Amino acid sequence: MTRWRNEPLLHFAVLGIGLFALYSLVSDGGESAGSEELVVDAPRIAALADQFVRSWRRAPTQAELDGLIESYVRDEVLYREGLALGLDRDDAVIRSRVRLKMELLGDSAEAEVTEADLDAWFDAHLSRYATPARYELRQVYFDPARHGATRADAVATALRELEREPGLDPAALGDATLLPAVLADVTQADVAAQLGEELAAALASAPAGRWFGPVTSSYGDHLLRVNVLSASEPAVLADVRDAVERDLRYSRAQTARNALYERLRTRYTVRIETPAGSDFDAALAAEPR
Repeated sequence: MTRWRNEPLLHFAVLGIGLFALYSLVSDGGESAGSEELVVDAPRIAALADQFVRSWRRAPTQAELDGLIESYVRDEVLYREGLALGLDRDDAVIRSRVRLKMELLGDSAEAEVTEADLDAWFDAHLSRYATPARYELRQVYFDPARHGATRADAVATALRELEREPGLDPAALGDATLLPAVLADVTQADVAAQLGEELAAALASAPAGRWFGPVTSSYGDHLLRVNVLSASEPAVLADVRDAVERDLRYSRAQTARNALYERLRTRYTVRIETPAGSDFDAALAAEPR
């Protein structure tokens, strides 16, 4: 008996019977009040035909158009009945799609983008479109776990030796690491991706061709030597016009969506019931890892 009680197919069957019974109650109630009208008007039929043309590059035959209409009616009937049964509730996919459509309402009819608009956006975001500088970077790494309290002394000693003998092999001074010792012909973004934001931020003020540091990252301490291979070059609007217009339109859409949300948000009073500490800890413990 216990084995049958734990059988997933039995659970599915019971759930199906329950949904069928609920559907029967809802549909019986609907029939007693009269059938619901479902109108497939001319604009809808035109839209179905247009969608067919976009997909197949030809107009549908009458039989194909009838099939499209019947498919639409089928979808609409099942959709309405699903809503009546509450099958849309607590469905993450449906919630996400409805939210996206609501946000698209915030875009509204987009105003024309003029040359003056592009000029203003471009001037305000020049660094975004500039050709980035390119660097060659060498680094010597010091592991905090290995040196502990003597790390600062080890770094200072290594820096003095590198300043005194520029031809010294840096690999002989630091600690073994999987981090690259040399990055050749890279941008600041490349350095950030491989060595972290802290080292990337140090590039702008690095003394050209000289060892300096330490620069502390999430990995540990680093001595760096940076050569600038090519300086950053400002962009010309004509060369990046498409990117500027795309970014401007996206920014406007985001602003419109945020404005829509703020306007709608004022209609709601939100009450957040924070669980007690023990309940909250138990809920976290139940989450799959």
